[in-house]
Amino acid sequence: MKIGQVARKYNISKDNLYYYINYGLLVPPKPNTQYDFDEATLRDLELILKLKDTDYSLQEIHKIISLYRVSGASNPEDRAELKQIYLNKRAECLDKMRHYEEIIENLDRKIVELSAAEDTENTSTGVPLKFFDLLCCPLCGEKLTVSDVNMDLDYIYDGLLSCACGYSAVIDDGILITPNGYNGEADEPDIERELYKDLPPSLISLFQKAYNNMEEDLAKIDLNDSVVMETYINAWFFLHNHQRLFSPNGRYIIVDKFPETLRMYKKLIERENYGLPILYLADSSTSYPIKKKSIDLHIDFFACNEHNFYRGSFLLEELKPYFKSNAQALGTYFSFHPGKRSMDKLFREYPDSSPDNFSLFRFEQQLANSGFRLLHEKHCGSTTESGNNLGFSFHVSGDEMRLTTYLADII
Repeated sequence: MKIGQVARKYNISKDNLYYYINYGLLVPPKPNTQYDFDEATLRDLELILKLKDTDYSLQEIHKIISLYRVSGASNPEDRAELKQIYLNKRAECLDKMRHYEEIIENLDRKIVELSAAEDTENTSTGVPLKFFDLLCCPLCGEKLTVSDVNMDLDYIYDGLLSCACGYSAVIDDGILITPNGYNGEADEPDIERELYKDLPPSLISLFQKAYNNMEEDLAKIDLNDSVVMETYINAWFFLHNHQRLFSPNGRYIIVDKFPETLRMYKKLIERENYGLPILYLADSSTSYPIKKKSIDLHIDFFACNEHNFYRGSFLLEELKPYFKSNAQALGTYFSFHPGKRSMDKLFREYPDSSPDNFSLFRFEQQLANSGFRLLHEKHCGSTTESGNNLGFSFHVSGDEMRLTTYLADII
């Protein structure tokens, strides 16, 4: 048989057959310019395929087939050696079986745990009553009155907030929704977490380095009785992945322009049940129904960057009226170096984006100009690839994207 016929009969590629020949497993006659697979060579091939199905390596197969070639396994010593090879493989398979049984048991436990978590009834939360001393009209600063309330001893789940000056907001399913909704076309709520998909390992590793730096700083901050705010969570949400780091004795304000995003995260956090008192605030502006001088700490993971997608102002400067005199800002800033191609693409996707976006130099300048003191910053590293995903659709492959963590306070 010619090599093409053998390939078709045994359902094996000609490349594999040539590899076996070059390796020495098959030694077909070659009377002219083509190999001629005789009966002996075909028997060798059938033995090779059977041994491969028995999970032998090519090196082990070569050893076995050599014993047959030398003596036909008729020599007692060769038979004893061949028997030992089979016994060793049997023992190896038994070890693998025990190992895979342990893996299956472990996987079964994890599946049961995940199924139990899915079946767990969520603890329903609303706007915590302990937050009402922080709420006020953003127009005149007066207290807000509540009507049409659905509540219990801890939360308001539904209701209407209003002020004598004409301002009003609603509480819907435990989320405070202001009149400042988002009406643009450049963004949409990411309730399926499409932003996370197809992130390359290099970028995820940078995220983790940034998380580690922020965790280290956060561990040194006393969060008891403090008010913590995180904004622009539609892109990335630090508190959600790090709830264990935050004190249940603090108060937490989570802000995003999309009620849908807040609702999705609210359900996840209720299921995880860390017991953190959280006010979910849907507002696309920075004119919040929150009292001035009430925030102790602002958390920023990409928030300053995302703010500049839609506005030319500096986020921390706009939020500064809400910060206490000793407030701190902790975050991670993304920058390009160089980044002209990425910035050009960013302007095409986000026409209102600030030219200062993704510039670490301008970020540091804006901090200083806004009355913040940069206590320290740490460079996490950089990547030139951000993957094919929505989160960094504007980033052009080859442009260096850097992550820098920072801690700042008000001077």
